[in-house]
Parts: sequence; C-alpha cells; structure tokens
Amino acid sequence: FWIGGCGFAIFRVVWLAAVERDPSPLGAFFASFRNFFGNRERIANSVNGLAVAITFISGFSVLKGAIAILSPFAWDRPLAALERWLHFGHHPYEYLLWLFDFPGAIFAINVAYNLWFVVLIATLFTAAITNRDTVLRHRFLMSFMLLWLLAGFLLAMVFSSAGPCYFGRLGFGDDFEPLMPALAETNAPSPIWALSTQDMLWEGYIGIAAGSIGISAFPSMHVANAVLFALYAGRRSAVAGAALWAFAAVILVGSVVLGWHYAVDGYAGGLLALLIWRLAGRVKFLYPATLSRGA
Repeated sequence: FWIGGCGFAIFRVVWLAAVERDPSPLGAFFASFRNFFGNRERIANSVNGLAVAITFISGFSVLKGAIAILSPFAWDRPLAALERWLHFGHHPYEYLLWLFDFPGAIFAINVAYNLWFVVLIATLFTAAITNRDTVLRHRFLMSFMLLWLLAGFLLAMVFSSAGPCYFGRLGFGDDFEPLMPALAETNAPSPIWALSTQDMLWEGYIGIAAGSIGISAFPSMHVANAVLFALYAGRRSAVAGAALWAFAAVILVGSVVLGWHYAVDGYAGGLLALLIWRLAGRVKFLYPATLSRGA
C-alpha cells in the first residue's frame, strides 16, 4: 500500500503538471488530497465499511485454515472425473498445454493471478470509502461477505479438495503429471510464483514448516471474486466492467494452467458469484430507505 500510494502520488503530480498544465501541480495535489479526506460522508463510510471488511477477513482467515483439518480432502477424484467428463474425456489443462511453448505467456498469467490480490483490495476499498452511501455499495459488500462465507467456507468444507497441484502428492494418481513438470520447466527461465506458494502451503499442511494450511480448491474463490468485481465495476463504468470481465477470464485460465484448480472449481465459483449478486440485489429490506439509489 505504501509503494502503491507513493506511486499514485507521483503519477498524479506529473499528470497535473504535464497534462493539465496546472501552474502549481504540487499545491493542486495537496488541495485534492484535503478535499478527498475532508469529506465527512466519505470518512463515515470508510470507518464502517473498512471496520466490517477487516473484521470479516480476519475472522474468515481462521475458518479458511480450519477446512483441511475439519474436513480432509475427499473430493479431488470426483472433481477431476467431472471436469474430464465435461471436457470430452480430457482435463482442460490438456487443451492449454500449447501455452507452455511461450514461457512469457505463462509468466504473464502468473502475474495476473497474483495481481488478483491488488484488484481485490482496490475494489473492496473503492466500495468501502465511496463518497455516497448507495444501495450498490451495500450490495457489493454484502455479496463479498456472503460469497466468502457460503462458498469460501461452507461449500469448501462440504466439497473439501486440494486441487491439481496436490493431486499427486496426496496419492490420487498421475492425472496432472504432464502439467506440473511443465510448470517446473517454465519456472527455470521465468519465475512461476505459484509453485513456491504451493510448496509453502504444502509444508504448512504437513507440518514441517510454520505457515498457512489454508488449502482449498472447490469452489475457486479467485474466479468467484473476479466475477463479483466485474459485476460491481460494470454498474459503475462500462469500460471498467469490460476490463474486469476480461480479467476474470484470465483468472479462470490461470487457475487451470497454474495447477491451482480444476476447471469445475472456476465454473462453480463464477456461477455462485452471479447467484449471490442477484440474491443481494433482491433482499430490499436490508437496505435502509435513506440510501441513495445511484452508483
């Protein structure tokens, strides 16, 4: 956040000086800064929005780490069989192996996959600190929490699975053996951060290193949230919505190519995001009558 904030500040000052030709770009920047944080409604929204979001995320992180302990992985084989049946007898990654002929493409997908965390934080902050307390703001924040609670914990507990990257390690077979060596080979010229993260989670899971044991594949919360971000952004800006729908498609491909998820994890995540978004839009009694109807 510190690096991002400094980068934005530098960009904004340069923009004011070079593009808007402001005679005092630094003064204009600090004036806009004061106006932004001097808005009392924005501050009020920020306090309650961020307090709720941070409290929820902190609590959820405990639940996430408990999934593998409370519900041992039992659904990897059925999910792998289902995705093979849906894709005409092949695992979806098999159709995407041609991407490994272009290591730069795999690296770019990995960058986008990690960028998901930045998009999550940016979208959550945008909704939390928006100037007007709108129905759209409440709808997104409720959808966000419902999605993580219902899909990211309850369904993840019921359909506990580890994902393709751990399929062989758990002794389920060699269905994904062509994929993981291809990733390891690509990791030599271009770092594939997913591999080191997967190793870190595995070491935490088996207890040889301190760290998170939050391994959970079904449903894909990366895809689910990417779809939710696109739904929210599309209500605010057609351009932003189109960009985030494209981003959601990249995340879906990345979840398969990087070995994190079965394709059905992503399909389920996207569908659940759509259903929860529709549900949150229909539960009108949860929205105070004083809320603005605008975006």
